[in-house]
Amino acid sequence: MIDKNILIVDDDDNMREAMKETVLRLGVSVDTAENGRIGFEKATKKVYDLIISDMRMPEIDGLSMFEMLKATGIKTPVCFVTAYGSVTGAVEALKIGAYDYILKPFSPEVIEELIRRTFELAGSQSSAAGNVPLEDNSKKGTVYKSAYMEHIFSLAKDVAESEATVLITGESGTGKEVLARFIHENSGHAKGPFVAVNCAAIPENLIESELFGYEKGAFTGAVNKKIGKFEAADGGTILLDEIGEIPLHLQAKLLRVLQEREVERLGALKPSKINTRVLATTNRNLKVMSEEGSFREDLYYRLNVISMELPPLRDRKEDVADLSLFFIKKYSEINKKPVKPLSDDALKTLQSYEWPGNVRELEHTIERAVVLSKTTEITSKDLFLHGITIAGFKSNPKEDIKDIIKEEKAEKDAKEAKYSAEEHKVDNAVGRTIADVEQELILKTLQDVSGNRTKAAEILGITVRTLRNKLNEYRDAGIDVEEYLK
Repeated sequence: MIDKNILIVDDDDNMREAMKETVLRLGVSVDTAENGRIGFEKATKKVYDLIISDMRMPEIDGLSMFEMLKATGIKTPVCFVTAYGSVTGAVEALKIGAYDYILKPFSPEVIEELIRRTFELAGSQSSAAGNVPLEDNSKKGTVYKSAYMEHIFSLAKDVAESEATVLITGESGTGKEVLARFIHENSGHAKGPFVAVNCAAIPENLIESELFGYEKGAFTGAVNKKIGKFEAADGGTILLDEIGEIPLHLQAKLLRVLQEREVERLGALKPSKINTRVLATTNRNLKVMSEEGSFREDLYYRLNVISMELPPLRDRKEDVADLSLFFIKKYSEINKKPVKPLSDDALKTLQSYEWPGNVRELEHTIERAVVLSKTTEITSKDLFLHGITIAGFKSNPKEDIKDIIKEEKAEKDAKEAKYSAEEHKVDNAVGRTIADVEQELILKTLQDVSGNRTKAAEILGITVRTLRNKLNEYRDAGIDVEEYLK
């Protein structure tokens, strides 16, 4: 690192000197400036590989200095040092191109890790640029023609080149993991592993050991050491799917991982450094959750460095035809069946349907149609896009092709179930909206089965995942769902 140059800009003499000593210990050349004006002057006269700047300073603050540097065409990575109270400004800076930010107070190790990460990333990107052009993989695994999705993936390509944490939001089934994989495959971490963790699917008592791992003997039953998901993704990318489901008591530990770039296994004597890019997805409103106290505000800001929202499929109907053809080819190959065209009435049905389950529902609809179609083309009858259950959910398409194949058995089992829909009927439904009746039926059923989600889903004729998504919607609307889960 001897050939590297770093500029530190901070009006606090003690902080500036402390960071300078840390940088010098790494054998890196360092200059300092006591405010943004002097920092700007130095950055325009000498080439630096990294600028570490405070946010709030007299004369010219850090953000103004950064904007001035951008205006002159200087592309040196800038990392901001900020107190918790001014983190919003740092986030805004990241959105317009800043490299990263770290929160005060921090240890010297945080600065050391920042420097190593910056220079390692620059080296990996230079190497990648000399081999395969980024554009060669720009649409790998993606199907779209809508202008908004074109914008999203163009932005994702730019985002991929940074180390910033990305929060991908959108309804269930909109393709958040596809976008996350796209970012990984176009990043400096592309040669490393991509580890996806469904935070909603891991029991609360196991999620800590799954994410962070544990040492042998850390607890009863820990007969061997286990590497957690963060360490498994070292050198690559970890996707925290449905991050809003992370228990509150683990959020502080997750924040430390994002801040310090290190994980501590259960029972470990010291933490382990990691070089893992973090992406997260959610279908919940984390800002509202942070305001209500169910999600840490500092963690929300750390995750929401760059936010990308995927639209529901009903808002981009122009993509339905291409997606349908893509899935027809995919499942025809998987099931060793000839590729059949869509009939005119089938295409019209697909494009007029609202797709409450989004791209995932479309995929399962096409998968089922490919398997069950008996004619030379896929018709609207093969799609089964009709019918509503008493709970207000679409009875078809179901989330798994096995549900269709075993439909007769499911109907028989439902009749023999201990709890019937009649026992949980909703009174005075006339004059009320379907959504209101649906909500009352779901919550009443949960209450009647003492909060057993599996049993409630069976009674309602829906999947546990669909039930969980409905409960999340009610929580976001301010309903005390936990009262019905006792």
